[in-house]
Amino acid sequence: MTPQEHVPLAPLTTLGVGGKARFFVAPQSVDEVKEALDFARTHALPVFVLGGGSNIVIADDGFDGLVLSMRIPGITLAEHDDRTWVTVGSGVVWDDFVVWTIQHGLSGLECLSGVPGTVGGAVVANLGAYGAQASDTFVHAEVVDTHDQNHGLKVIEKEQCDFSYHDSMFGHASGRYIVVGATFALSRDPSAQLSYRDNRFDMATLAEKLGHTPTQTDVRAAVLTMREEKGSLIMEGRHCYKSAGSFFHMPFVSPARYAQIETSARALDAEKAEHLRPWAWEQPDGSYKIAPGFLLEYTEFHKGYVHGGAGISPRHTLSIINVGNARAEDIARLASDMQKAVEDLFGIRLEREVEYIGAVEKAK
Repeated sequence: MTPQEHVPLAPLTTLGVGGKARFFVAPQSVDEVKEALDFARTHALPVFVLGGGSNIVIADDGFDGLVLSMRIPGITLAEHDDRTWVTVGSGVVWDDFVVWTIQHGLSGLECLSGVPGTVGGAVVANLGAYGAQASDTFVHAEVVDTHDQNHGLKVIEKEQCDFSYHDSMFGHASGRYIVVGATFALSRDPSAQLSYRDNRFDMATLAEKLGHTPTQTDVRAAVLTMREEKGSLIMEGRHCYKSAGSFFHMPFVSPARYAQIETSARALDAEKAEHLRPWAWEQPDGSYKIAPGFLLEYTEFHKGYVHGGAGISPRHTLSIINVGNARAEDIARLASDMQKAVEDLFGIRLEREVEYIGAVEKAK
């Protein structure tokens, strides 16, 4: 492969900001990935693996290295005990894969409909939404080990991946492993209980609304509608925004800290605290998961907030959007201001879910 030089990266991201890649390749096979890595090693270049361009902010100065825009295709299946194992290339668009499984009578991924990105990115980030996670059906991943002089292939089993909420071992391995394919175990049982769940209604209420037991197609339709209502759907023909997705993780706090948050919120505006319930969920270990959007409601950073080219989605408080010619620096500044406002009020530092690529935050 001959890498391209100075390729604009903003058009390859869902947020639409960022500079150029010093070098750029779009490998469609494992051999091409290895060839690209050889090029990077020869020229002492850092490597960034780009999937669907969601969940990232690329610096205005771009990336001074080699960008691998993964395009490895392919979907195959094999029957395995009571499950169908589906192996898919890391460059396949995630939602295209979800549609493919539904069309082939397979259940297990319908709750993850409409999420932008690629299969490789879904594995690395342990994609999760509406009661499901990629790790629920994940079996193993095929990866290229960049620490191997020959860039050898390895199979990483689920137990080795250290999956957690929107995270996995791959995100902490300093780019060692490049996912080139993944296998999922899905069900063909039409009576299998689908797991759609949202704060507003679950499968039972969805069935009541439809007047019949929901199918995978019904669940997908409900999820797409919900994502569109929240402004997090990026799909042709639907109302959408230039966004990197949910910008901040949900914080998990101790019971004592939860009590402090509730006391502080009630002191600030008791009616709001009650109106916005549920905003916290008790976990099996006794901790509480807090909705960051609830905390932001007590700041100036509400839905529809705009400052320069960056803003907050009119439909979702956690979605920072490019409202017009925003720079990465604008996005980062707004995110930092939101973090500071919440920390000043509640003593909680919101952690970014979105990854910064390059020097996004400028020195003050």
